[in-house]
Amino acid sequence: MLAEGCGVKETPQQKYQRLLNEIQELTEEVEQIKTTTKESSTEEKLTPVALAKHAALLKQQLVSSHLEKVLGPDAAINLTDPDGALAKRLLIQLEAAQSHKGKQTEGKGPAKSTEDTVIYELRSRPEQNKFSETAKIAELEKRLAELETAVGTGPERLNTIEVLQAKVNALDAATLDQVEARLQSVLGKMNEIAKHKAAIEDAETQNKVSQLYEVIQKWDSMATTLPQTVQRLVAVKELHEQAMQFGQLLTHLDTTQQMIKNSLKDNSTLLTQVVLRRCPCGKRRMFYTCCKP
Repeated sequence: MLAEGCGVKETPQQKYQRLLNEIQELTEEVEQIKTTTKESSTEEKLTPVALAKHAALLKQQLVSSHLEKVLGPDAAINLTDPDGALAKRLLIQLEAAQSHKGKQTEGKGPAKSTEDTVIYELRSRPEQNKFSETAKIAELEKRLAELETAVGTGPERLNTIEVLQAKVNALDAATLDQVEARLQSVLGKMNEIAKHKAAIEDAETQNKVSQLYEVIQKWDSMATTLPQTVQRLVAVKELHEQAMQFGQLLTHLDTTQQMIKNSLKDNSTLLTQVVLRRCPCGKRRMFYTCCKP
């Protein structure tokens, strides 16, 4: 790479390489910050994880926008693995430059100025995968912490989570197929039970209709004698009423007779007391039987 302030204009390749180096330095700084600071779930700010994501996005944008310009339109670059594609392309250009330099040495041609030379600086970043994995793990830990903060970590919450997990497992495709098969079997049995129940209800209804018909047949035979029976009952009712009145009269007569009898008895006693008087002889006699006139 060219030093700053050397007065030489950067080529596109050099500029691209410089940007990659700066991104690499930014990534390393983010990694250092990530290891020394803790994430805060309550404050909204650029966390190391967010910075790592922005750095990766910036790198992808640089690769997609400048890689083809730097390496030429004929370069077959796999954007899913830009580092590997860039390394392969640079190796090809280095081999071509070395072969071209060998030919110039054999032909003893004049040496070219350093302005036309291209300086490549290759850097291997094996820690990039580790950094990505660490960023993913940190993101998962952050989400897990937020989930624990929202839900809680008590035993009763764990029981609820286990119940929810069991319900979610019950929604599995294989489990749903088994449940559907069982429901179909139960539905078939319920249909059979409904048919048998309908047959039994029809038999009961027919039996009740037969009983009602028999009652109606008996009623037809009784319908002819019913008016006479009603008349007799009315006559008996009148007779009972007359007998009741006669009984009341007899009771009244008996009561009157007893009253008369008692009155006669009282009168007889009074009469006896009035008629009897003491005789001169000293005996109580009736007035018409006195011994001395």
